[in-house]
Amino acid sequence: MAMLRQYRTEDVDDQAYALAGWTQRYDQLGCGRFQGSVWQMVMSDGVLLREHTNRQLREQIKPPADHLVLAIPLAVEPGSVFAGQPLERESLMVLSGREEYDVMSAGELDLIGVSVHRAMLEARLAPAKIEWLERAERQRSLELVPEVAAAIRHMLLAVNSETTRRLDLIPDREHEAELLSSTLTQAVLLAMSGNRSEHASTIPRRASNRQRIVKRAIDFMQANLHNDIGVPEICAAAFASRRTLQYCFEEFLYTTPQAYLRALRLNEARRALKLHADQPITGVASMLGFSSASHFTRHYKLMFDELPSETLKLGGQGLAAAPAALAAA
Repeated sequence: MAMLRQYRTEDVDDQAYALAGWTQRYDQLGCGRFQGSVWQMVMSDGVLLREHTNRQLREQIKPPADHLVLAIPLAVEPGSVFAGQPLERESLMVLSGREEYDVMSAGELDLIGVSVHRAMLEARLAPAKIEWLERAERQRSLELVPEVAAAIRHMLLAVNSETTRRLDLIPDREHEAELLSSTLTQAVLLAMSGNRSEHASTIPRRASNRQRIVKRAIDFMQANLHNDIGVPEICAAAFASRRTLQYCFEEFLYTTPQAYLRALRLNEARRALKLHADQPITGVASMLGFSSASHFTRHYKLMFDELPSETLKLGGQGLAAAPAALAAA
């Protein structure tokens, strides 16, 4: 069962030892009394964590073996450095249990993150997300756009607050794995949509490469019409940035990825209504990801120039006429 561990320290060596499973050495460089704290929700396959320090430090850190860690600053002083790169509020730190990292904090540093065992990660995450994580691991630090960095911080703080308040939400290993994988997945999806380097990436020059992006995106859409997917997931499946995906869809299909996904879902809804005359329209709308029946009806009418209820009637008439046609034959 998950265990909550909280520490407050006034010594850098005690602080270095506080993170479960980590190999660390901290040296205080700034003058003044040191104060630090560590919050950990320790589970079988990973840890939710938060660490706060108040002085200039040099940290040599190595995560637990076979773990991958995503962390982001809640507070950081200008001039701080992680793995040779500037550490700022928009920096997403990606750490591996296979390496040791240097952190230079220029003063107060408040970090929040999630550490996950690789075996659980590989069992729970889609291949596209794992591939993205492997690339991010090599980069070590990703510069996110501010609104995405803020969303990741907000999400991690909410998870930490809820698990502290309700330990009964994670009573066994399966619930632990679900919590860890969902937290990591949300962080990855947000980071994939907000990585500055991907936003600046160039659109493939070859038309054949751009067409492959469109095909991968469409294949993913068609396989997930009944699942809760959006542009971040489609970008991941197509191995493309949001900007590139948009460009390729407009070039070859004269529409946007969002509009194309909606059209696929509307066509799937029409087939369902024609085949099953007793099917409730609200159920079809909900099953295919529409927020409400009225939202679904409005788009359906625009697409097919008829109401879903009219399609249902046509489907029912077709089914009723089928036995008579067979008898006449």
